[in-house]
Amino acid sequence: MIPDAIVEEIKYRNSIEDVIGEYVSLKRAGSNFVGLCPFHSEKTPSFTVFTDTKSYYCFGCGSGGDVITFIMKTANLEYPEALEYLARRAGIEIPKTETQKQQGIRRDKILDMNRVAARFFHDNLKNSETALSYCKKRGLSGSVIKHFGIGYAPDSFNALGDFMRKKGFTDEELISGFLCGKSKKTGRAFDYFRGRLIFPIIDSSGDVIAFGGRVLDDSLPKYLNTSDTPAFKKSRSLYAFNFAKAACREALILCEGYMDVVSLHAAGITNAVATLGTALTEEQARLMKRSTDRVIISYDSDEAGQRAANRAFGILREAGVETRVLHMEGAKDPDEFIKKFGVEQFRNILSGSITEFDYKFANILGKYDISTTEGKVKAVNDACKLISSFLSAVERDIYIAKASNALSISKESLKRDVDRSVRKNYYKKKKEFTEDIKRKSEGYGDRVNPDYAKNVKASAAEEAILGMMLDSPEYIRRIKKGEFSLTPNDFHSEFGKAVFEAIIKACDDGKFDISVLNESFDSVQMSRIIKMQIARRGLTNSNKAFEDSIKTLKNSKSKEEMSLTELLNKKRKINKEDI
Repeated sequence: MIPDAIVEEIKYRNSIEDVIGEYVSLKRAGSNFVGLCPFHSEKTPSFTVFTDTKSYYCFGCGSGGDVITFIMKTANLEYPEALEYLARRAGIEIPKTETQKQQGIRRDKILDMNRVAARFFHDNLKNSETALSYCKKRGLSGSVIKHFGIGYAPDSFNALGDFMRKKGFTDEELISGFLCGKSKKTGRAFDYFRGRLIFPIIDSSGDVIAFGGRVLDDSLPKYLNTSDTPAFKKSRSLYAFNFAKAACREALILCEGYMDVVSLHAAGITNAVATLGTALTEEQARLMKRSTDRVIISYDSDEAGQRAANRAFGILREAGVETRVLHMEGAKDPDEFIKKFGVEQFRNILSGSITEFDYKFANILGKYDISTTEGKVKAVNDACKLISSFLSAVERDIYIAKASNALSISKESLKRDVDRSVRKNYYKKKKEFTEDIKRKSEGYGDRVNPDYAKNVKASAAEEAILGMMLDSPEYIRRIKKGEFSLTPNDFHSEFGKAVFEAIIKACDDGKFDISVLNESFDSVQMSRIIKMQIARRGLTNSNKAFEDSIKTLKNSKSKEEMSLTELLNKKRKINKEDI
């Protein structure tokens, strides 16, 4: 719906190296730029920005696209919203069509609804003695309530819904934004949040993207959160990150719940965030990595909190974040600890946070009775597995010394067992890597193009054709003129066919801009498309190479169709004989 000329202007005014440079530290490498990939953990740069094609590609994780794809993936935006973001960045106004003016963009509509709903909840808090009493009991002052925009959802099935309808919002819009649910019996809309303290979730732009609701008593579920919408993805958002990112250069404190975060911020510790009703995700870890190199885990001290901490260690380590854990005694969470012992004591335990090894090794020592032979053997085995999971040999030597001292085992014997475990892990990962490469080369497990494995030869020819079309748009124009005999029906896979049709459609008046494909394909599919283009670099894109690939594709597909026909005929013959 956005004119191609506007899209071209947006891209021209948003240099890909400048935009990506705001997220990644780029270094010049010839005519291109390289840096550490923001989408996976790596120590050696494999992320490349190609200035000639105005695209990027990571040779490590396979992520790729143009400046629009990059913003879609990093900012969790759909294609129109990514364009609007870049347009605002460059001071470009996007003219809206009549349809857009009447309907609005879904994300904008949800953000508008959330803004109105947040005001409704905040105003209602002042009118509820029960909610105000709860806030007072939890130590939430008026300034803290205002700072976080905390509100209250009346214990009513239609209070919010009735208010929002008067403001011009429809039931369909309220349900799509998870402000209302829909009754299975009557089909009527009802308030999603009822009788709960409401915590607005605000993004870095200051928009209310979702809500979290906490009960005022011990009923379950304790928390209720907005589900994913066009404006919000749980797995990519963190509560209070809009405030914390300005104070997290040294470290971020990762908490379990909203109240822990609010209590810490109220106490002047403003680098605290929380996940949103889910376990920590890779996307959230990468979001934190962009703002800090250290995360201190401050989860509840119960069994569930320990399990969540163990999982978070692996995800944060993979993202390249140094991770420590808060050791609290006498309280189950930061909110309770600060109320009992004060903020200065909490700052003290922050400075004394322990490493992943110390945390996990302490759990091992608590799990077994090392005064017995059986208990010590089990503890040693677990310690070896733990130490061998660290990639740094220096770290392993330090942890071996600690473990040998605590378990009264010689360093030499412990090191032999750790080295054996390291070699075992290495060969296991090497085997998995080799098998994964083999599966990928044969197309198995290909989620972008599940048809690849059905005919590898045809699929490879497809990608070669599409790669040449993307790398040398002259072939697109010549196909449209009829110089090459190639149609969508010649393609073996549904994905290849869709990409071909989109490319042909996007080539207008002899011009082609790969950016327009973002409208039809998601970021993962765009990565695959860019990979096809990158694969042609350094190869000959001649007429003969193009014609040979077309011939290979048609012959392979023809053989596939003949085999299918023979199989069907054979099946019919067998059925006739049975009759």
